[in-house]
Amino acid sequence: MDSVISEDFAPLAQALEARAAEEENYSAQLAVYHRGELVLSQSVGEHLGSDALTCVFSCTKGMSALVVALLVQDGLIDPQAPITTYWPEFGASGKSKLSVAQVLSHQAGVLGVPGGVPSQVLLNSSEYAKVLASMPSIWPLGQNIVGYHAITMGVLMEELVRRVTGKELKDVFEERIRQPLNADVYIGQSPELEPRYRDVLPGVDAPTEFFDPFSPAGLAVNSASGFALEDGPVYNWHELANSAQVREIGPASMGAVANAQGLAGIYAASFGAVPSLGATQGFLSADTWSQVSTELVYGHDRTNGLLQAFALGFMKATARNNYGSIFAYGHDGANSSLAFADPAYQLGFGFIPSRNEGPKDVSTGVKLSQLARQLILAKNAKSKSN
Repeated sequence: MDSVISEDFAPLAQALEARAAEEENYSAQLAVYHRGELVLSQSVGEHLGSDALTCVFSCTKGMSALVVALLVQDGLIDPQAPITTYWPEFGASGKSKLSVAQVLSHQAGVLGVPGGVPSQVLLNSSEYAKVLASMPSIWPLGQNIVGYHAITMGVLMEELVRRVTGKELKDVFEERIRQPLNADVYIGQSPELEPRYRDVLPGVDAPTEFFDPFSPAGLAVNSASGFALEDGPVYNWHELANSAQVREIGPASMGAVANAQGLAGIYAASFGAVPSLGATQGFLSADTWSQVSTELVYGHDRTNGLLQAFALGFMKATARNNYGSIFAYGHDGANSSLAFADPAYQLGFGFIPSRNEGPKDVSTGVKLSQLARQLILAKNAKSKSN
């Protein structure tokens, strides 16, 4: 990451410094692109220095959704088509009427397998996809029921990409997004990047949380089997992220490693030119980003009871998670990370703390995103008055 603090966004840097002062050993990265220019890139604390990479958990889903968006733009995927158009086997057990849009907005009800799945399935998405295709939904379909597919959403996206391209999602991401922009975001981390990786730290005062393995939440996180790795099972998110095996595989649901500047840069380049990254225009057209970012479902999530909203793989802003405008598209992650694009503000945003910050009425990432938008509005008002 470069160290950049432009004058108009200095209050954002000060807010991050103030947050770091609240907590001993706090460490985080923050980056903001505005109108295609890097206006802020800052790290605080020792753990996540400017060159550090770390796991960004479900921010990976946002990067994966950008791959799907490119395939929509290419005409290879029609979000309104039945998913069986591309993946016939998925229609088994009463799921044949589900559209691609419904499946990728967490409405399919294939959260996981009762009792969990073994490691050879959990970390092999082509095998897991076969299991999910054969399953019935755990809820009535066609009623706008939503439930967060924490792990299986990545499996669903990966299999859909395989079906229409013959390639792995992470390879399409590398070829068409990461490599052209030379961005520090990797779905599937190569061994030579290992010296830059920094462990995700244990969450702040994180209680031991019980997931009934046969509840929607338990199914979604494979809680009965844990995350069975080569070195034995792990049962919490930060240990999973810190497995080199998982980082190298790069599950599309939660396996990317990145820094904040890389995330912000990719989102900025998704809708507009970013000259410093060699992007003369957004890699998504206005029609495409508008289509894939349109809200598809809103309601109380069956896995956690929270009000959630989703587009085509992207998490949408809500009153509870007010990270952006109605045009924003992005995702947050289990370590309290947040990354998104907001074309209404010509904003690309990335925030990564070293650990989950625990329950908050408003997360640090959302607070910083709100301040970024306020600063942009103030800047625009100032320009109009001059």
